[in-house]
Amino acid sequence: MNSLPITTPIIIPASAALRSIVMPGLLALTMVICGLIAPVPAAATDQQDAATAVVEALISDVEALLEVKDASMDDRRSAITALLDAHFAMDTIAAFSTGPYWRAATPEERDEYKRVFREVLVSTILGNFDQLYGLEYTAGKATPKGDRFVVVSGIFADTTGARPQVAVNWRVITRKGKPIKLFDIEIENLSLLVTQQQENVAVIRKNKGRFSALIDVIRDRIPAQ
Repeated sequence: MNSLPITTPIIIPASAALRSIVMPGLLALTMVICGLIAPVPAAATDQQDAATAVVEALISDVEALLEVKDASMDDRRSAITALLDAHFAMDTIAAFSTGPYWRAATPEERDEYKRVFREVLVSTILGNFDQLYGLEYTAGKATPKGDRFVVVSGIFADTTGARPQVAVNWRVITRKGKPIKLFDIEIENLSLLVTQQQENVAVIRKNKGRFSALIDVIRDRIPAQ
């Protein structure tokens, strides 16, 4: 087993108790993946093995990052931003997170949403970095979901006993001929991306369908630097 943390991928706001304990670690944990993007083999078994390898390598790389305890905030911010852009299917995630309203958004609105969305994620990771310490990850099975996704399961446990054990599913995009990309994380069967979509859609509907209203809400969550 590997010692590691927990966090939130792709969710910005969330249900308080679960997110305050679990999310901060999982997002950072999913962020710090180095050199893991590779073409996906055609066979289902190969896809499962490749998706599992991505998660296992991610855990290993996060452990390495945590060993650099004297890194400056700016260095961590730059590293996390680069890794987020390189290793997550950010364009697909951004589009999915706004539901049917993505199609109605202008190109300028889409670009600005992706920018502020990414900034909030990076700030969330940085603000909760200390919660990445003291967890153990135990890998589970990999289950194909059609020909586009593989769900890799696992469990996080706090070695101090202060936090309850958490079941995690990593949803990995495994389209034939395309690079492997992390798309979503489920914590105790709660999809963080679906939850984010529900919150975003609610904001837009509350503001009479204005996509710009969502951008304003997300922008307001960016901490002053």
